[in-house]
Amino acid sequence: MNIGEMQRSLSVKAEREPGHRFDDLFNLICSEEWLRLAHDRVARNAGSVTAGCDGINMAVFDENLERNLQDIREKLKAGSFDVKPVRRVYIPKSNGKMRPLGIPSIKDRIVQEAVRMVLEPIYEADFCQDSFGFRPNRCTMDAVTRLWMATRETLKTFWVIEGDISAYFDTINHKKLMKLLRRRVKDERLLDLIWSFLRAGVMERKLFKDTKLGTPQGGIISPLLANVYLHELDKYMEEKYTGLSEREKARRRRTLKLPNVTYARYADDFVVLCNGTKEQAYALRDELSSLLQGKLRLTLSLEKTKVTHLNDGFDFLGFNLRRTMCSKGMATRITVSEKSMKKHLDTIKAACSTTSLQDSVITRTMALNRIIVGWCRYYQHTHLVGRQFCELAHRTFWLYAGWLCRKMDKSIPQIMALFHKKGTLGGLVSHNIFKHVNYAKKIRQPNPYTTMTEIEREELLDIAPWLGFEVARPGQADLKAAVLERDNHECQQCRKKVTWETSHLDHVREYRCFKIAVNANSVTNLRTLCVDCHKGRHAESD
Repeated sequence: MNIGEMQRSLSVKAEREPGHRFDDLFNLICSEEWLRLAHDRVARNAGSVTAGCDGINMAVFDENLERNLQDIREKLKAGSFDVKPVRRVYIPKSNGKMRPLGIPSIKDRIVQEAVRMVLEPIYEADFCQDSFGFRPNRCTMDAVTRLWMATRETLKTFWVIEGDISAYFDTINHKKLMKLLRRRVKDERLLDLIWSFLRAGVMERKLFKDTKLGTPQGGIISPLLANVYLHELDKYMEEKYTGLSEREKARRRRTLKLPNVTYARYADDFVVLCNGTKEQAYALRDELSSLLQGKLRLTLSLEKTKVTHLNDGFDFLGFNLRRTMCSKGMATRITVSEKSMKKHLDTIKAACSTTSLQDSVITRTMALNRIIVGWCRYYQHTHLVGRQFCELAHRTFWLYAGWLCRKMDKSIPQIMALFHKKGTLGGLVSHNIFKHVNYAKKIRQPNPYTTMTEIEREELLDIAPWLGFEVARPGQADLKAAVLERDNHECQQCRKKVTWETSHLDHVREYRCFKIAVNANSVTNLRTLCVDCHKGRHAESD
């Protein structure tokens, strides 16, 4: 089966026949090729190392891959596929609160990916241009750019409505969602499978909780279902405001004295720009609140849904847009929001905390570089990169210098003499090396399934990045670097040349020979072995 061609045909039919209800989709999900591709995509995800409530991660699943995939197929066809509850964990939010995250089992993730592969081509034909979150070939910067382009001085779009839906992912009504899905999906077996995912429940600290509302944040299919649900809001805005012709917009503005709007939504975050009066902006906010409450049973938090003047600026998806004076007059600039700057700096501080002094300099530098590079690439399209990145580079440099001082019990001049070379501190990447990059403006983005363009997925910032902690053997990386250099990158048994990746540290005298086990981890008691020699040595000891 050519899966790409099948997805294209589904999307073409959806575009040509807006009222068509698709049947016989379940058999696609059950096909061997479909499930195998779904597995491969899930396996490439960084979260594949994490297990669900059944304790099985992708490495364990792949030990008997063919049998496990066959088992999924047979149970799906027989209607006996058992959806497991999601394992709930909590991750910190920027406001200090904790966000619940649901982790499905590996089998459930594979089936969810297979379902997404069927539904996404159909709904990409329906979704509006103003929706950007978790869609192929769309990203955060597309949404931000859409709003920025609408703030040109000639448009006089000065009032901003910052949409905030209260606990959106936790309050999606399951029956309403299924009703919306039935507009496009006729296959009851597929609908029953989706219902079982919605009702699977949550396992938290060995306690089971029912899920009668919402979609678990962390489920592969959850973003698509969330977009299907809020597509009703997108359609309303398109039919009444954003989809009007230029002539209709001019008539609204000049004759009827009504405002025109620009709208952009990313998941449950949305912004409406209005070129009317402040009172008209508040009226539009109340209109949206009534729509969400009446049609979707969602609550728009009127306290958090602020109506802001563009001169005061507003935050959206970690960016800040503000109208300000520049060399050519008044214009809107995109900068990194203060919250995002603080959150990034807090992550750097956490990586440089005094509780991690036993960890290696190498792993700490590696972790900091990952954090800095990922963050800077995400925000390098903003307008004040030089100023904001320079501030962060300065503070990061001295936070890391302080960590090195405490770890090595040395003064700042001594640390500078040891580590400050060629403008960097021990190989630390500086925010300053990232310069502003203009973002390509996209007026309309075609359906990638019908245009056969290559599909790309946005890489979001890691909400819980690795901070360089060495849980198993703190300080091991520094020891390995020192021993490798001493042994001239050569296996001390077979004399084969090795690299960091193809070598292992081996204890000359084992742990049990030392009264204090940690004393075994000294450079003099360690040697370099290649992978094969290391395996052979431990096979002998076993």
